[in-house]
Amino acid sequence: MIENNLVLSDQIEGYPHPKFTETLFGHQLARQEFISCFKSGKLHHAWLITGKKGIGKATFAWQIAKFLLTQPISSPGPNELFENAVENQNCEIDENLKKAITARILAEAEPRLAIIRKSFDEKRKTFRSSIRIDEIRHLKTFFSLSVSDGGSRVAIIDCVEDMNTNAANALLKTLEEPPKNTVFLLISHSPQSLLATIKSRCRELRLSSLNEKDLTSALKQINLTIPDDDIEIYSLLGSGSVGSSIRMLEHDGADLYRMVLSFLNQLPNLNGFELEKFIGTFSGNKNRSRLELLIELLNIVIARLSKAGITGHSPSNQILEDEKTIFLKLCPNPNIATKWAELAQTQSENLKHGLTVNLDPGSLILDTFFRIEDCARTVR
Repeated sequence: MIENNLVLSDQIEGYPHPKFTETLFGHQLARQEFISCFKSGKLHHAWLITGKKGIGKATFAWQIAKFLLTQPISSPGPNELFENAVENQNCEIDENLKKAITARILAEAEPRLAIIRKSFDEKRKTFRSSIRIDEIRHLKTFFSLSVSDGGSRVAIIDCVEDMNTNAANALLKTLEEPPKNTVFLLISHSPQSLLATIKSRCRELRLSSLNEKDLTSALKQINLTIPDDDIEIYSLLGSGSVGSSIRMLEHDGADLYRMVLSFLNQLPNLNGFELEKFIGTFSGNKNRSRLELLIELLNIVIARLSKAGITGHSPSNQILEDEKTIFLKLCPNPNIATKWAELAQTQSENLKHGLTVNLDPGSLILDTFFRIEDCARTVR
């Protein structure tokens, strides 16, 4: 069941939960792979759905769950897995029953569906930092209950790397001896961090970043539109991710990135007064998410700068118009690109550590720009 009526840990606050998404854009190859496996009658018991954050992995998992749980119990056949529920007619199951099952799924009250996510801590009024073993033990209770009408059961875990060590080990035992007629849908943003033994028991479905058309359509579905002048910058910096694009749009990410570029254009001599004024806009808890976006953009710009020096500055390398002159000045060849690549690695680690230990935002950003300035002077 849903805990309270609060935003869930697997949901972007202010936007619909992925389970309510009507149309999944992109991911045609992954769709075909799952449908082919289903048609063969040899559906794997555990699917590891991987890819960048915000590209539709959770939506994909919920679409699969709705499909499997609304199949006829006997003689299941192929179906239009990812179509709108109104258009996806299944002549082999009563339409009213199908609607009732779908309604229970959306309410997370369907007895054949289990959802594992970070739970809400009522005492601290926040989500717990990890999925605990108690949540995985819930699966044992779920599997022990008999289902009155038979059929498949589905368990969604979003996301798998949120599990602590005890929870991961408990899940592994379940995957080693999976219950009959049960499909596990494990969502993962960074599969490289998972136990090798968990990955080895899953079939991976790797989802790619959305192209510009699919990204625009997915955003429009949740009533968001990218300004025409910013489509290119959002497409590149958002990495084909709806989640990343939402964050960019909410905090004027395009203008924020242009501001970062304007400081890079001053190198190797930053304007201290302008920089301090800019940094002052990130103080306070209310600007925490904007600070996190700035840190992400700082990591992105140095990585893009280094890549441009290594691969060249031709139009095919997708360099923004605002980046061209700056990148060419700061990183004209592969030898200098190596220095920027080294900075990109250390900078990313320093910024991540600074956020973790809650360093003063002003000091954190200022130190980062000083490191960038020092590197610019070194490579001249």
